[in-house]
Amino acid sequence: MKHLTILLMLFVAAGARSRADAQSLVNTNWKAFIADPVNDTLVLHIKTDTSFVTNATGAVVVRSVCKLSGDTLSLTDYDGEYACPSMTGRYKMSQADDLLKFVLIDDPCDGRAGALPNTKWRKAP
Repeated sequence: MKHLTILLMLFVAAGARSRADAQSLVNTNWKAFIADPVNDTLVLHIKTDTSFVTNATGAVVVRSVCKLSGDTLSLTDYDGEYACPSMTGRYKMSQADDLLKFVLIDDPCDGRAGALPNTKWRKAP
């Protein structure tokens, strides 16, 4: 019984940490340079249930519905120059200090799948 209680406590603590990780990304901005074919500095703006990406001039280049669940981010684009409409991509996220990294789980959108996991995103104001 003692082992079961300890295991349950660890499970609850891990779940609480996952929710905190996802929630800590809400209302944050992340900046990175994306090479060819974009060749621009982009800012990823993560909101509660949406996200959008702006270029160096501040123009929105893609808008997405996003879902944060634990350490997983799901994105489904619906508008923008670089959008892949109705294609949902899923990524594992890891954040350390002011650096955000994505690991591809699955994404039928080649552009997004090539840009997100191969880039180190730095926290932006």
